[in-house]
Amino acid sequence: MSEESNLIRRENSKLLRALLFRERKAIKAEMVKETGLSVVTINSLVKELVQENILLENASVQQKTGRPAAEYIFNYDKSYYLLISIQEKKSHERKRRLEIIVKIVNLGGVEIVSEVLEFSNNMEDLLGVIEKYIHREYEIERIGLALPGKIFEGVITSSWGSVFDCWNIEEELKKITDIPIKIQNDAHIMTMGFCAEHNLTDGSVVGIFYPEKSMPGVTILSNGVLIEGQKGLAGETKYLPMLMDKAAPDTDIELASNLSEIVAIYNAVIAPDIFVISSENIDEKIIRKQIETNTYLSRQPNNPVIYFDRNFQQSMTAGLRWLVTKDSIYNI
Repeated sequence: MSEESNLIRRENSKLLRALLFRERKAIKAEMVKETGLSVVTINSLVKELVQENILLENASVQQKTGRPAAEYIFNYDKSYYLLISIQEKKSHERKRRLEIIVKIVNLGGVEIVSEVLEFSNNMEDLLGVIEKYIHREYEIERIGLALPGKIFEGVITSSWGSVFDCWNIEEELKKITDIPIKIQNDAHIMTMGFCAEHNLTDGSVVGIFYPEKSMPGVTILSNGVLIEGQKGLAGETKYLPMLMDKAAPDTDIELASNLSEIVAIYNAVIAPDIFVISSENIDEKIIRKQIETNTYLSRQPNNPVIYFDRNFQQSMTAGLRWLVTKDSIYNI
């Protein structure tokens, strides 16, 4: 088979796999109709995909006319994604700690493994966790990692308590596995996950993740594309003049007041269609009141829609799935 024929066949296979991934199941007649490929091509591709365990033959389906036709279903358990997020541990203690949330999901997003681990703030610990899970019984296709830091060309440029500064996790991971890894900032992942879950992919979005007793992270999206700026530092709120010399807020009112000022700044500079705010443990009424009574916001002509993300972990998991699938045929 010529190189050109091989290329065409690969593209046809991608088209068919994407269809079955999206629709979950189909008979061959439906595959022909939806892809525009010939009956001969579909027959050949289906045979190949069944042999590769990507498609599974299901029970026959009786059609309106003619004989029953074999139905094929997409095998979402063909491979898995390892999704890891490093987060601040929820605690009433003043000492701040990080933990690792590990999830293994199948191609359809179904969680197979979900575990919480202590984190000792060093790269060897993180690499050890990754190595442990990629060597379990699951065929890990890709790894997604979210952490409280900004990343530029694989290097972390600014992070939670400077713990991750200058880390190049991708380079170190290549020493132990060739599984592709995608690494991204936690606020970005939260925002992308929330937008993907709620079908908010058009227009401009500013996402704000503001945990208790911590500094906020900000994400800027334009039609689903991240605006990351030089060295990935776009939106790094700890460098805002009003916050640079301030400690993390001690009270809900102080956090909500800071948040309303951040909204006013980004509403003037970006004029987004949407704000997505995630501050899970703070009463939404307190935040809304601070935003509604902010004198600067009331004088600004841009009137964005404001969403509150009340399930940070759900958004993180969805965002990590977006991260590992965004350049594949299985994108969400």
